[in-house]
Amino acid sequence: MGSFQQPKGSFQQPKGSFQQPKGSFQQPKGDSFQLLEWIDSHAHLHSNPYAQDLAEVLVRSHAAGVQMILLPGTDLEDSKTALNLALSHPGQGLVVSMGVHPHDAKSLNPDGLRQLRELAIQYRGHPVVAIGEIGLDYHYDFSPRDVQREAFRAQLELAQELDLPVIVHDREATADCLGVIAEVAARRPLRAVPGVFHCYSGSVETAAILLHQGFYLGFDGPVTFKNARKALEVIASCPRDRLVLETDSPYLTPVPHRGHRNSPEYIPLIGAKIAEIWGCDISEVAARTTANARRLFGLS
Repeated sequence: MGSFQQPKGSFQQPKGSFQQPKGSFQQPKGDSFQLLEWIDSHAHLHSNPYAQDLAEVLVRSHAAGVQMILLPGTDLEDSKTALNLALSHPGQGLVVSMGVHPHDAKSLNPDGLRQLRELAIQYRGHPVVAIGEIGLDYHYDFSPRDVQREAFRAQLELAQELDLPVIVHDREATADCLGVIAEVAARRPLRAVPGVFHCYSGSVETAAILLHQGFYLGFDGPVTFKNARKALEVIASCPRDRLVLETDSPYLTPVPHRGHRNSPEYIPLIGAKIAEIWGCDISEVAARTTANARRLFGLS
C-alpha cells in the first residue's frame, strides 16, 4: 500500500482563539488509584492548532489512559490529512473517519466522492473505521441546505455500500437529518449499528428515536458546563451500552479548562461527569464507554 503526501491545505473550522494549557490533566483518584482505559471517539488532532506540539499532546493523552483517538475528516483534503497522520504514527492508537462536513458540502463533487470511496476501501479497518463527519448544519448554512442534504444522502449510501458506521453532525436540522436517514433506509436497510450522533444536544424524545434505530450518542465537554441541562437528562435516560465519549478537540473544552485548547487527555473529566449522572464509579464509565466505542467502530 502507498502513503500520502501531506496536503497543502486543510479544512478550517470556524475560528476561535485557544490558550495553551499550562499543566497536564491528573486523572481522578479513587480509593485505589488505577489508570483507566478511555477512547476519544472524535478529535481533530490533524488540524492546525496541534501543528507545533502533537507529539506532546499524544504523550499526555496516553498518560491519561486514552488508548485510541478517532480523527474525523471534514472535507476531502482534511480526510487525507487525517489518514496521513494515522499512517505516519503507527502504534499511537489513531484511527480515521473520512467524509465531508455539511459546512463544505458544496465542495463535494462526483470526483471527490469517488476519491473518498477509493481511499475508504483501500484503508478500511486500518485505519479507516467510519464515514464522517457528515450531516446537516442549519445554524451556519455555509453550504446551501439542498446541497447539504444531497451530500449527506450520498455519504450515507457510501457508508452502506462499504458497511461502515457514520459520524453524524446535526445542528438545528434534526427533522431533515431524520428524513434523509429514513429516505436512505427505505431503499436499503441501515446496518445494525448505523453510527453515532456526534456531540448530541437534542431532546430525550429524539434520542429515543435514534436509539431505536441503532444509533449511539456522543457526548463532549459541554456536559460539564453549569448551564448543561438537556444533555444531562438524555445521559440519565440513555442505555449505558449506547453512549460514547468525545472531546471534539480543539473545541468544546470541559471545565475546569474551558477557554483553553481542548485535548483528548481531558476525556476523564467528561467521564467523571457521566459517572456523577449515572451514580456509579468512574471506572464503570471508562469500561462501558470504551467497550461501546470498540463495538461501534469495530476496533480491536
